[in-house]
Amino acid sequence: MKKALLATCALCVGATAGYAGGIDRSGQGINLIFEEGTVVQFRLGYTDPRVSGTLLDANPASPTNGQVVDSGNVTESFFTPHLGFKTSLTEQLDFAIMYDQPFGADLSYSSAYPLSINPLAPTVTNTLNATADTDAITGLFRYKFDNGFSALAGLRVQRVEATVNVPAVRGYNVQTSADTAFGYVVGVAWEKPEIAARVSLTYNSKISHDLSQTETSLSTGTAATNSEIETPQSVNLDFQTGVAPKTLLFGSVRWVDWPQLLYAPPVYTGPLGQANLVDFEDDTFTYTLGLGYQFTDEFSGAVTLGYESKGAEPVSNLGPTNGFWSIGLGGTYSLEKAKISGGVRYTDIGDAVADGGFGQNANFTGNSAWSVGFQVTYQLN
Repeated sequence: MKKALLATCALCVGATAGYAGGIDRSGQGINLIFEEGTVVQFRLGYTDPRVSGTLLDANPASPTNGQVVDSGNVTESFFTPHLGFKTSLTEQLDFAIMYDQPFGADLSYSSAYPLSINPLAPTVTNTLNATADTDAITGLFRYKFDNGFSALAGLRVQRVEATVNVPAVRGYNVQTSADTAFGYVVGVAWEKPEIAARVSLTYNSKISHDLSQTETSLSTGTAATNSEIETPQSVNLDFQTGVAPKTLLFGSVRWVDWPQLLYAPPVYTGPLGQANLVDFEDDTFTYTLGLGYQFTDEFSGAVTLGYESKGAEPVSNLGPTNGFWSIGLGGTYSLEKAKISGGVRYTDIGDAVADGGFGQNANFTGNSAWSVGFQVTYQLN
């Protein structure tokens, strides 16, 4: 039971992170390290969010000044890849190496939106938009003690780059060069295989990046500048236990310290003066609870529920969401050496009030996302 259900649970929990707080993408899970023997694993998720809002236009340069303007769907669909290899170095020592994209953003507003209009060139078509990409490789060791406990430790190398365009701030644009930096992962786990029980607690350190960037606006020209940005520290608590024959209860709690993520390029000012380009007031807690059942020797299924509470408002226009709830379904088919999983998740994205500039707030309501994914875990020995 345990082998088949674990693959289903890993997929469902991973899909929850497809549209979580801040710019969370992968959830930084480490379930691969608990696979038996030597395995390779590939997972690919796809999320299609729909996020839109309205804003009373107070931009004096805008042709729709005084009118309520729709943002259009500001979010782009995205993929969340994962690739990993795990092996047992000795009877007590395991090693895994994993690739994922832990954080990311990709959004673009309507060209008619007030913050998409440059007051110094109002007839030029432009959009408020942003892209941010991270790639991470984590090498993780696990040492197993004789009492069911184990210790986890590893190193993470992460690459970050971003581009942001804010036309309402005199045609402001910033484009960073890619920067690579290092962090670490530490944790503990406890297992009791007889009842398929496991609890793991892992800490992901913040990672500080020194970004070289080019900032441009019509009023200041082009300047080569530098900024420091930190991707936030986080803690993952994952648990599972058998509760009845062929039935597994599982879940997770993820905490992310989003206020650590502050981006303040020196040339940037907001529509009303000095401001941070990206910041978050509150940390987030994301909860997942699921139930899995083994229908046959080859097939298992699971249902999951997810929840993230709302934080402070107004939120940033570069992340105009606030909390969510979700429901997901997944299934796993087990072959002799392979486990093939698939799943789907619906997320109801929380309503949000965003800072629309010029003394006005935008209202983002009625938003949602669909996520699908598949995973293949192949046993090499």
